[in-house]
Amino acid sequence: MQTWTTEMWQAAGIGLGVGVVITYLILRLTKGSVKKQAQTESELQQTKSALQKQEELLEKHFAESADLFKVLAQDYQKIYRHMAKSSDELMPDAKTKGLFLQSFMNSDKSTAAVEKDHQPRDYSEGSSGLFKAER
Repeated sequence: MQTWTTEMWQAAGIGLGVGVVITYLILRLTKGSVKKQAQTESELQQTKSALQKQEELLEKHFAESADLFKVLAQDYQKIYRHMAKSSDELMPDAKTKGLFLQSFMNSDKSTAAVEKDHQPRDYSEGSSGLFKAER
């Protein structure tokens, strides 16, 4: 077994001292970044929760708006039926019979039936010349 000399003890003490100083500096330098990282993660969680709340509010808003539009459409249908019925009852011989469609008045559907002949076309009668090569 080897005995430790004074120089070995001094080298070990200096090494220990240098290790303590280096450890202190490393902890001191990284402590701020650890705090910043924890703060950033906290802010991220707050932002995520705020975004989720906003998404829930938007979803609720659009669901409520859809319900209100449905009620509004039904109310307009009731008004239309009332006006058609009243015009038939109050003015049976008038020329206004063509103003209200019986098919819409008798239907409970939210959309009126569109005749095939009156549907808009999605094409034109000829070419527009847009792709013709100029000569």
